[in-house]
Amino acid sequence: ELYRSWAGTLLHHPTRAHSPMTSRPAKSVLIVNPRSGGGKAVRFDLVAQCRARGIDPILFEPGDDLTTVATAAVRAGADALGMAGGDGSQAAVAAVAAGHDLPYVCGPAGTRNHFALDLGIDRNDVVGALDAFSDGHQRRIDLGRVNGRAFVNNVAMGVYGAVVQSSAYREHKVRTV
Repeated sequence: ELYRSWAGTLLHHPTRAHSPMTSRPAKSVLIVNPRSGGGKAVRFDLVAQCRARGIDPILFEPGDDLTTVATAAVRAGADALGMAGGDGSQAAVAAVAAGHDLPYVCGPAGTRNHFALDLGIDRNDVVGALDAFSDGHQRRIDLGRVNGRAFVNNVAMGVYGAVVQSSAYREHKVRTV
């Protein structure tokens, strides 16, 4: 299976006109990777910001499986899912949201946030992205799979794919390559 796409619904603060939400989610959940983006979620106190907005934060811990965490949130009643992390994490949680026909919110808490950039989300406004849960607009997005793994905006294979999986890459990018 090289590529198969399916659509998901993205909630976001629009920079361009899109359809307003049909109804507000009753139980919004944001999965937060506190290590992503060099600790961006911690610097912005994202867990407290979620709670102040009535969003249930779930901390993603080392050893957790994102698909399992997101699926458990849906089973516990989540009717909107989001991820504060990098593009790989975004893809995993967006795939769960699409699989359950739930809206999805992209929290730009990764290092480069290519997905957020492609969507027109302000990558520097991590906290502001949370407002999409309450007064966002929806737009359909495509998700794809390569060799069973979901992706949202791009996929890497070969040497680059191997390089970005290296833990040394995150700290010493040029030297690692």
